[in-house]
Amino acid sequence: MFTAYLLFNVLLGLWVARRSSSGTRGYFLAGEELPWYAIGGSIIAANISTEHFIGMAGAAYSVGFVVAQWEWGNWFTLSVLLWVFLPYYLRGGVYTMPEFLERRFNKTCRYLFAVASLVLWIVAQMAVVILAGAKALNGMFGIDPMYTTIGLAVLAGSYTIYGGLKAVAWTDFIQFLMLTIGGTIVAVAGVHKVGGMQALMHAAPHKFRILYPATDPNYPWFGVFTLFLSIGIWYNCTNQFIVQRCLGARTEWDARVGVIFAGFMKLVIPFLVVVPGIVAYRLFPGLADPDEAYPRLVRAVVPAGLGGIVMAGIASALLSHLASVLNSSSTVFTMDLYRPLVRPNASEKHLVRVGALSSFVILVIAVAISIWLARGQYGVFYLIQDVGAWVASPIAVVFLLGVMWRRATSAAATTVLFFGFPYTAFVQYILFPHVSWLRPYNNYLNRTFLVWISCLVLMFLVSLCTRPSPKEVVDSVVWNKSYLRLPAAEQMLNRGLRSPMLWWALLVIAALALYSYMTWFQFHSPYTSIG
Repeated sequence: MFTAYLLFNVLLGLWVARRSSSGTRGYFLAGEELPWYAIGGSIIAANISTEHFIGMAGAAYSVGFVVAQWEWGNWFTLSVLLWVFLPYYLRGGVYTMPEFLERRFNKTCRYLFAVASLVLWIVAQMAVVILAGAKALNGMFGIDPMYTTIGLAVLAGSYTIYGGLKAVAWTDFIQFLMLTIGGTIVAVAGVHKVGGMQALMHAAPHKFRILYPATDPNYPWFGVFTLFLSIGIWYNCTNQFIVQRCLGARTEWDARVGVIFAGFMKLVIPFLVVVPGIVAYRLFPGLADPDEAYPRLVRAVVPAGLGGIVMAGIASALLSHLASVLNSSSTVFTMDLYRPLVRPNASEKHLVRVGALSSFVILVIAVAISIWLARGQYGVFYLIQDVGAWVASPIAVVFLLGVMWRRATSAAATTVLFFGFPYTAFVQYILFPHVSWLRPYNNYLNRTFLVWISCLVLMFLVSLCTRPSPKEVVDSVVWNKSYLRLPAAEQMLNRGLRSPMLWWALLVIAALALYSYMTWFQFHSPYTSIG
């Protein structure tokens, strides 16, 4: 079954590719034909990878349910995308996120962000994820990591390079279904093995805490709840491989409802990933490598006849993530670096060829880095989060103030982007380790917030001291109240149960209800205490 699924996935991608629109908008933006369910499913499939099934489950094994906040907290950042950034991206007709920075500020910001994004994606979102996939399939099924690394990279590249975003989005949707089915099988079987969810929570209440002291070395409550201002906004609102499927929407309503659908799935993901990690802790305490928790659980609780489905689900998570990041990397390279710097007058046919070739080169580089990383011992989840923290704060500040504050200037944005990266190194290696009153709070989440607030203050100060952008430029970019409404042509068709505002409100209520219950359980349940 596993082999048949992989073959079907590749053939589907190639078939969709043959039916795709020609030209750059067809290749990079799926011809703007994607419906809401393909967008939402593709966002989840692009986001959920073996980083989650291996890294996040491993973190849950070690610490507990607190890591669920990396998913639940997306109600906030997806709301910012939904009501602040998305309307501008769609109505402005942008291809890429770096393109926004040039429109709002200058070319320097565009190129700097494009290069930083490519480096981050290749290392953290491709190489490390391939490494996690190799760990997963080796731990569950004994497949040689070298074969896994090369084989899955070839499969993801086969239809991504040929078909562009449309092939990626539709195969992502199928992979979203498969990873959900596979994850559900493992979660249900694991929870059943330990006597049910209530029994698990009562037997290991310390694993269901979501608030840790501000001095906790890994998950301080202040850092966890403020990371969405930096890492969250950067990842969900400015990240090409998340936003790009929204840019390919057939209507703005489809884009918005797709984001809301992804938000609801974000509330479900911890039950498919985090809970199995805690189940593994109950069944196999004392694992030397927490990243082995999920593979061990699969071997122990999944019936032999369902192993192929679970294996397909894990492979789906890796394939969809790789394909999405690969497609977005080639888009940014082609549209933000190659076209403006090398061939400004290149034809659309030429740009599509460059996109395909750059995808191949990027994939080869990512595989080589993954093989090199396999020589060391790295916790996948923490490694990816720590790498992201290096770039998140300055980018989040520049985008957020660029959209929300008319007075933000090009000079300020450029200053913050150049300042943010070395300042992060200063905060991490000098400030927190050597200042006595900061030393107890030395954690990448707390450090990231300090960098974020410093970049925010710097951008305010430099903006007030430098020449503002022309009014005609600012008026076309800065947020206004019309962004809260659908375009006039879509409003009459999408009222009542089709209203994005209604479903967004239900998403927020569901998220707050989950937070309320888990907070009650930690502080008021007779089975636990604040410790």
